[in-house]
Amino acid sequence: MGWAVLSLLVMACSKGEEVSPLDSQERVTMIDPWTAIDQTPYMEPAKGEGITLVAGATLTKSTMTVDDVHAMATVSWLAGDGFKMYGWNSGEKKYYYANYSTAEGGDKATFTTSNGLPSAPQHCLFAPASTTLHLGHNDNDGGYFGVNIPVNQTAVAGKVKDEYLYSYAQTNFSGSKVNLDGDHQVTFRNMLAYVRFKMSGDIASSVTSVTLTGASPLAGDCTLVPASDGTPQMSFTKKFSGDVQSLTVTLTGTFAPDTYYYFAVAPGTQSSFSLKFSGSAGSTTKIAAKSVVFSRGAINDMGTIELGDHFTDPVTPSMETIQYMEATAEAAKPVTIAIIPDGFVASEMPKYELLARSAMNTLFNVEPFKTYKNYFNVYILKVASNESGANVTDGNGNITEAHDCYFGSKWGASSYSDMAADLDKIESFVSTNCPDIVEGKHTINEVPVLVIINDTRYGGRCHAYSNGFAYCMAPYTYGGGGIKWSYPEYEAVSDVDPALGVQDTPSSRYAEVGSNSGNWLNTMVHEFGGHSFSRLTDEYWNGTTDKGVAAFIESQRWDSMYYNGVAYGLNVSVSYTNPGYDDPKKGSEYIKDGWQHLLDKAATLPSSDIRKSRIGVYQGAGVSILNRWRSERISCMIDNRFYFSAFQRELIVKRILSLAGEVFDFDTFWAKDVAVDPVRDVVSSSVMGDTDPVPPRPMPLLLPPVLHTEE
Repeated sequence: MGWAVLSLLVMACSKGEEVSPLDSQERVTMIDPWTAIDQTPYMEPAKGEGITLVAGATLTKSTMTVDDVHAMATVSWLAGDGFKMYGWNSGEKKYYYANYSTAEGGDKATFTTSNGLPSAPQHCLFAPASTTLHLGHNDNDGGYFGVNIPVNQTAVAGKVKDEYLYSYAQTNFSGSKVNLDGDHQVTFRNMLAYVRFKMSGDIASSVTSVTLTGASPLAGDCTLVPASDGTPQMSFTKKFSGDVQSLTVTLTGTFAPDTYYYFAVAPGTQSSFSLKFSGSAGSTTKIAAKSVVFSRGAINDMGTIELGDHFTDPVTPSMETIQYMEATAEAAKPVTIAIIPDGFVASEMPKYELLARSAMNTLFNVEPFKTYKNYFNVYILKVASNESGANVTDGNGNITEAHDCYFGSKWGASSYSDMAADLDKIESFVSTNCPDIVEGKHTINEVPVLVIINDTRYGGRCHAYSNGFAYCMAPYTYGGGGIKWSYPEYEAVSDVDPALGVQDTPSSRYAEVGSNSGNWLNTMVHEFGGHSFSRLTDEYWNGTTDKGVAAFIESQRWDSMYYNGVAYGLNVSVSYTNPGYDDPKKGSEYIKDGWQHLLDKAATLPSSDIRKSRIGVYQGAGVSILNRWRSERISCMIDNRFYFSAFQRELIVKRILSLAGEVFDFDTFWAKDVAVDPVRDVVSSSVMGDTDPVPPRPMPLLLPPVLHTEE
């Protein structure tokens, strides 16, 4: 299938007065928590003399037709169209609104109202006028507008149904004048993204519904926050109608072959997605295991999808093995990963498969997994639970709310220190269903397992065993919603001398390392890619409010823990002057796999090589603020960013090659090494929906792995 994007270019609004979007959730005061439009005492029609506005709709808004020959979309206002204008009066703590309508239509149209101009410094305009809006406010500027993107949509041949063409304009007024593009002129912008497809094959005319499923929310309750550039940002963190954070959108109607049909969806990045074509005789699911951006105001063209002459989905898809990735490197054997679900019932298997693909798409886009992905066999194993979700405990392992999930995943309602699953059942299931174990390429102890859990609570934990086995628990936290982590609040005064103690982390440090926001996939990369697969220990540390000398936590001595012959935590040093891991089993003089060679290498690098300035010896690591050292200031093993340090990358590549039966060569590794930190190095263009205008929930740093001794 082909993937092309047809952009709906829109005429940009000029900036009026700067109106800051919300800068913290604490500022938000919701109304009940949301109020429907036109409700008193929070809503009143604007009073005063009527006003006329000219609304531009250049390639935006009310009705849309697509010119396939010229690969463009044209849209215009229709006679009888209308929009609503809202303004928040902070003094009166009230929204005023005005209804506008046009009698002419066209790419620009004159709209009139009998309501007068809402008395407010900022106005937000929404079309079509029939759109049901829900309103909230913060203590200063107002600003929350809730709109529901329908989960169930009606198929219209060759176009988007007009009522799904949500558009928005934002302006500031001085007296009765609009300070945008000349007096009394505004320009609307599309708020949603659009996805189109065609069908071919004998069963195309038998299709009665098509469902688009993503790994991130596509529809449901969406919150819009006005922005100073006139483009509102989108959030799925507020609920007002009950239909929130849907991963699916379904088109229903009569379909014909070789005809375009359209979904209206939330803008954002989908790391994987599927299309399910259903009729009375069954269904066929097509999955795209690639990342795609659904941009605001753009059409994503999926091309023509061949359906064949019969529906192909299995009747009972609850037990199945899918090979997501096949090793192509000429190595002695593949490096194997197994993924299993917990808390997904049979009907939720498509959701699980998309989340599994999304997890692997993410992991193999992070270095060095990206560079070495041709060494891997990755299997998505399916098994259905009898009930959705995971068990809830009292925080001490005792179940207080039972869910009949296949692998018995459980953790506390407000903590995850007791997060665990049924080890015997995991080992038995993976050993029986992972092809590389069945065929004798690997033992279960050489195949790390990722458990994706159908539960929205926060958490993530690695359980590692000295016989080599490890599994990682990764729940679908907050339904894929935004979360963030911070660099620790305290740090060592000196990277050299522990006796100097601890200080508040200076603001310059936060500016240096940046701030990482993400979602459950960041947790997965840290817990599975960092701990379960790579044997890395955490590089964050416990803060200490009295700034005294923090003792190393003896209960987490990574140096005494071996994972199938490889010591855990080689990325952490007990020595500043000779950075390498001090192995107590071989005496304090024995330094194993330290990074002194990287320090020597960094000294020879040109200043243009970012590794030169990053490789060093920094105090604080292995959950100890003092007397442990790490090789870079920040990494995935601190705040879950998609970045492993140079030394971590070297250890990961050693692990990959060891499992593949190959010999590690440093010069080869160094020549292939890629050092890119998305937080510090990548300036990405903002796609509405990629960034959350409501700040992500701050989360604690993830707990250390649970290390088990298997004799």
